Amino acid sequence: MKIYSKISALIGAAALATATLAHADNWPARPLKLIVSQGAGGSTDTIARTWAEHVGRTIGQPIVVENRPGAGGIIAAQATLAQPADGYTLFMAGVSQMVLNKFVYKPLAYDPDKDFVGVATLSVVPFVLVANPATGFKSFDDLKKAALARPDHLNFASSGRGNSTHLVVELLQKQTGIRMSHIPYRGETDGVVATASGSTDVMAPTLSTALPLIKSGKLVPLLLLSKQRNPDLPDVPTAKELGMDGFDDIGWAGIAAKTGTPPEVLEKLHAATNAFLDDPATAAKFQSMQTQILKTGQEALMRYTARDTIKWRDAIGNLELSPN
Repeated sequence: MKIYSKISALIGAAALATATLAHADNWPARPLKLIVSQGAGGSTDTIARTWAEHVGRTIGQPIVVENRPGAGGIIAAQATLAQPADGYTLFMAGVSQMVLNKFVYKPLAYDPDKDFVGVATLSVVPFVLVANPATGFKSFDDLKKAALARPDHLNFASSGRGNSTHLVVELLQKQTGIRMSHIPYRGETDGVVATASGSTDVMAPTLSTALPLIKSGKLVPLLLLSKQRNPDLPDVPTAKELGMDGFDDIGWAGIAAKTGTPPEVLEKLHAATNAFLDDPATAAKFQSMQTQILKTGQEALMRYTARDTIKWRDAIGNLELSPN
């Protein structure tokens, strides 16, 4: 009886493996779904829909974008993980959902490292440290001198406690030895408005959000938290130019799938994504959004997840990051 049970189990496993391979060979046989943790109309949603339209044409099936905002991306992540690991439900994965939520939501309802596998990276959004003109700061050195002279006297806005706009400043402070008081707001727009109006001194929003106010003179750019200088701000140095590391690919985003998705499916999606990133129309679209293309190997998204988990753990120390 035991021998019969073992034989049956082996036959069952072999049949399952054969069915999985056959399924992967026939993929995609129906439309796909990409779950996005942001609401419709924002930059993340725009990138997701642009990717879905292009890749859908490449693989021969439409990709429907489903917006599931709320709870820092937890709702979207769980909705993805509730579906089979068959490559028909994908996740728009960014640093907030894959890394920062580990420190903000404890315990986290999913395990980014174990529950997801990378399909491809897509983009990286640069941040820019800006100041209210009334501070008199014209450069990061001006800010640093003032902050060192009077620790905790200056304040900085963020989109919320534990948000990337908060943690990039914490990382900046750790590397330069300055200390400023943190004032969290309920979203990036509120924080930027507060800084432009003088309610707060500085902030590190995304470049696309800050640039109109910079051009109108309501914000002063001090430092780019990105890999390279920006053509719209040619005189503003990057953090790396001033000797600070770890700011090159902070605001990254990509496509992830549920762990267990057949490798053949992941390879097809990765190849289709590379075609999308190589398209001149994609480059033009991303440039108009102040977003940089991030083209890497399939495994890079999970490598970034592991790398940035260590980086942010070192940067934020014992900060109380609960969103409540």
